[in-house]
Parts: sequence; C-alpha cells; structure tokens
Amino acid sequence: LTARLSDGRFAVLGGDDGIGGECLSSCEALVVDHDDHWEALPSMHMARSNSACAAVAKCVLIASGYGGCDYGDLLRPAEVFDEVLGHWLQLPCVLLYDGGLCGMGSAL
Repeated sequence: LTARLSDGRFAVLGGDDGIGGECLSSCEALVVDHDDHWEALPSMHMARSNSACAAVAKCVLIASGYGGCDYGDLLRPAEVFDEVLGHWLQLPCVLLYDGGLCGMGSAL
C-alpha cells in the first residue's frame, strides 16, 4: 500500500512478501531528489496487507486488511503514523464492519 507523505516522499506500508504470503509490518519511504533512495520508516504495530489508508494533516491512517498469510485473518484495528513524532500509534477503536476494507487501496 502506498501513501504520499506531507514532505513529498512516497511511503510503502506493509504488504506481503510475494513468496509465501507472509504479511509485513515494515514501512519505507522513497525520497525523490538528485539521488533517489529509500529510507526506512518505523514498522507498524501489526503486519498487514490489502489495507486502506489515507494521508491527512501530517498523519497516515491505515485500517483493516489481512493479518495472516492465508488471507482469512481480517484486521479490524487501525493505526496512524504521526509524521511529526515519527512513530505509529494504535487507535483505541476497531472498525465495526466485519467485511473489512480489504483491497480498498487509498480510498479510506
């Protein structure tokens, strides 16, 4: 999943390894300048793929998705990356919709 950060970097958030279907919690940002390169961001609290995300007010909100390699483990907790603080915060609520927001991309 990707999101544009407030400083213009593009973040890649979680996903799966493409081999055994293991979900990832890792996050990286693509810096586009005279020497394009990737920078590591703090990992999310939960490994997830096929989530929904939105970037707003120097934060990236990510919700739902799959947490297991068999894609049967729907995630309901959400978390937010605070760009100013530089870390992920778990939100104190869960989505009530049991169908999840899987595969919604950046439509949250």
